[in-house]
Amino acid sequence: MSKNHTLDKVDRKLLNLLQRDNQMPTRTLADKAHISQPTCLRRLRDLREAGVISADVSLVDPFALGYGMLAFLEISLNNQSDEQMQEFELRMNKEVEVMQCYFVSGDYDYFLVVHVIDMDAYYQFVRRVISGSGNVRHFQSRFPMKRAKFVTRVAFDEKAAAIQVRVAK
Repeated sequence: MSKNHTLDKVDRKLLNLLQRDNQMPTRTLADKAHISQPTCLRRLRDLREAGVISADVSLVDPFALGYGMLAFLEISLNNQSDEQMQEFELRMNKEVEVMQCYFVSGDYDYFLVVHVIDMDAYYQFVRRVISGSGNVRHFQSRFPMKRAKFVTRVAFDEKAAAIQVRVAK
């Protein structure tokens, strides 16, 4: 069940700061947002409880670790019943190579972002996960040649009076 949550200017400032550096000390964060440290802690707790902040993580560069191949897969299923689609989504959630999985509109049913070490690892992934699933009718792979932009942040307008967001809790 979702409900609305109001983000005021201070909340949006905190969210913008945290998305740049979630390791920033609370004292520094409070100073930059022009609020007291207890107020900062309370606001952060409220944002987490509302589900606006869903996780505090460190982003690891897979290319720096030798995972040099990124693939985008467009997948069509043989059977698009709710049960079969849920089964496919559960399988994709269990596969470590699958970084993102989207149910999409258009010619394909799903769009996957897959990160692997090399072409052989990709081939093994396709054989094990895609071809071996029994419900994939067709898939198409695309391999990016250059990453022109990659961000994970959501940019919040800090000047607007307040904005309503829908939260899961």
